[in-house]
Amino acid sequence: MAQNITGGLAGYLGSFILVFAACTISCGGMVANSPNVDSTLTKGDFIMADLTRQELTRRAASLGNPILTTLENPETVVERMPTSYFLDGGLYRVSTRPPERPRTYVLGVWGKNEISVLNNEPDAFFKLAANAGLKLTTGGDYVDYVTTFLDATRDYTGGIQVLTNIDESWWLPKPTPEEARRREEVTAKYTKVVEAPKPSHESNSTVIVYCIRDRNLLRMNAKVENDGNIKISEDLLEAEMPTVMLR
Repeated sequence: MAQNITGGLAGYLGSFILVFAACTISCGGMVANSPNVDSTLTKGDFIMADLTRQELTRRAASLGNPILTTLENPETVVERMPTSYFLDGGLYRVSTRPPERPRTYVLGVWGKNEISVLNNEPDAFFKLAANAGLKLTTGGDYVDYVTTFLDATRDYTGGIQVLTNIDESWWLPKPTPEEARRREEVTAKYTKVVEAPKPSHESNSTVIVYCIRDRNLLRMNAKVENDGNIKISEDLLEAEMPTVMLR
């Protein structure tokens, strides 16, 4: 009889533990999948683990409009950009949605209250780097840092296109026969030339980037200095590409 009591008690405790664990997992899932749009940076069901949307909006008060009103609009999409090389700071991409005019702002944040608009402002990006605990170790870190710089400091409505191969160029959707011929010519010429951004053979701190700006195919040599500043030299490879016009 003692064995039956012991067995029954063990079975009861086992069932209780299983039910409790299931409830814990279920409740935890409900919390994780119930984002508060007013207080978190969200995209779909994903909650950003850094600044809340409320905090980002509070900081943006110092920037005024149109940044502040854009953040206050619930239709605006806010995303945190990957910046593992910043120990105490980060970047946020703020994108308007129709019927608003398409615009993308990039905001840099650091410290307790600091915030800055980085579009068209390379010096603002370098100020962020100087205050955000920049740490670059691997060649991949340098590549990410340079390409993020190019993305973050672009114009509000456009910018350069960083390439990984020539085929992904934003070709004209309805080319003339001459433009179509040029596309085939350019593609054949640079298929084995254009490649994804990578460190140079000489140093990880110099990153080679192939890109298109103002319909010009460029090869950039981006040198990252010790303070995080980036010095860029350019080689023009091909002018008047049959691509869409970007700023």
